[in-house]
Amino acid sequence: MSSSEKKIAAILVVVLVAMVGVYFVSGNRAQSAPAPGQVAQAGQAAKPGQAGVAAGANCAPTSGGAQFAKTEELGKPGAKLDIVAIVPVAHGCHATSVAELKKAYEAHPNDIHLTIVDAWGPDAKKYQSKAGGITWTVIAINGQSEFELNGRRLQLQRQEGMSYTPTDLIPVIENELKKPAKAA
Repeated sequence: MSSSEKKIAAILVVVLVAMVGVYFVSGNRAQSAPAPGQVAQAGQAAKPGQAGVAAGANCAPTSGGAQFAKTEELGKPGAKLDIVAIVPVAHGCHATSVAELKKAYEAHPNDIHLTIVDAWGPDAKKYQSKAGGITWTVIAINGQSEFELNGRRLQLQRQEGMSYTPTDLIPVIENELKKPAKAA
C-alpha cells in the first residue's frame, strides 16, 4: 500500500469513528412509522370508512393517545356554500389551507358555512358523505372537491401542493360564490 493509500485509509477510519460517535451521541432515535393502514399514500385510497392523509409521516397521528382537534363550525347551515375540510388539523400540515378557508369565511360570513374536521378525530367518518364520500384528506365545497381555475384542473384533496396550493382556495371559493344558487 502506497503512502497516499494509507493516508486515505486513515482518513476513512477517522470519519467512520466520528460517524459512530455522532450516532451514539444523538441518542440512536429511530423514526416511528405509522401503523399499517393509517396513512393513505399518494395515489392510494385509505381503507373504506377511514379518514387518512397522503402527506406522509409528518401528518400521521402521533403514537400514544388521541391527538386530534375538535371539529370547528363557522357560519350557519344552509349558506350558499357548504365547505367541509377534513384535514389533519392537530398535526399542522394543512394549517395554511385552514387559514385560507377561514380568511374566505371572514370575507363572506353570510354566504359560507365552514366545517373543519380533524381527519384523525372521531367526527371524520361522519362528515365524509358531505365531502363527496372521499376517505382521505379533502376540502369539499357543496360536496365537490374538483374545480377548474384559470384553465387548471384542481383537486382539493390530499396534501397541499399535490393537486392544489392553499392560494388556490380563495379564488375557487370566489368563483363558486359568483355562480347562481342551486334550487333545492
